[in-house]
Formats: sequence, structure tokens, C-alpha cells
Amino acid sequence: MRKFVLGLAMLLSAVTLFGAERQTAPDITPPANGEEWVKLSSTEKLFWAIGYSQGYQEALAKIDIAAGPTSPCASLAARTERQTSTLGKVSGFEVVSGLEKFYSDPANTVIPVGIAIRIYLLQSSGKDQTTIQELIETARVLGAESRRVQK
Repeated sequence: MRKFVLGLAMLLSAVTLFGAERQTAPDITPPANGEEWVKLSSTEKLFWAIGYSQGYQEALAKIDIAAGPTSPCASLAARTERQTSTLGKVSGFEVVSGLEKFYSDPANTVIPVGIAIRIYLLQSSGKDQTTIQELIETARVLGAESRRVQK
């Protein structure tokens, strides 16, 4: 009987500890657009920006490896990397700062975060402002359309 009570006490302790650990684990969901981005804490924004840029670089590398060096996918990966080469040179703090500035315009809050990052990278690499503004206007229209469809 003593072993049974001891075993039951250990089982209840383990369940309690597991439940407590599970509650403290953060529920991380990526922000879809600027409305969700501004609701994140500064730490969540930084972690998200760092993870996004690392994932972006890894995805380009995997395309190159999986497809082979002479495939169309490899040339697409190389071209994409060249076009957005600032991503590897921009820190997480700079990405967060750039997105904060970008989303400070209320008209931009409907733009998905991935597109906002691309726009920021184009701006930081000195691309033509007229082209960037056209991209922003198109992204606003598409973001607003997507938002209407979701509701």
C-alpha cells in the first residue's frame, strides 16, 4: 500500500509539473500584417525578425542544394539572394525598426509582414523610390482585399 501511495503521489506531481510547464510555454503565432505586428511586444518582434531572416537564408540555401547547381531553381535562388542581399546584412534590430517605421503609417497596416520586410529591404538597399511606392500601393490594395475576404 505504501508503494502505491508513493507511486500515486509521484504521478500527481509529474502531471502537475507538466501542466505548469505547458502553461508557461509561449504561444507564438506569426503576425499576418501590421495590425498584428503592432500588438507584439518588442521582444517578440525582435525574435520574429531574427527568425524570419534566418529562415529566409536557409530556404534559399535549401533550394540550391535540393535542385542542383544547374537547375532553374538554383538560378532563381541566386537571383533572389542578389536582389535581397541586404537581408543578410541587416540586423534584427534594424528590421524591427524598419517595420515599426513602415507600419506607423496606418494605411500600411493591411500589408502582410513578409511583403513589408521586402519593401524595407528594397528601401534600405537604395532601390528606386517610385518603384517602391508602386509596390506599396499594390500591397495596400491586395492586403485590403485579403482582409475583406477573411471577414
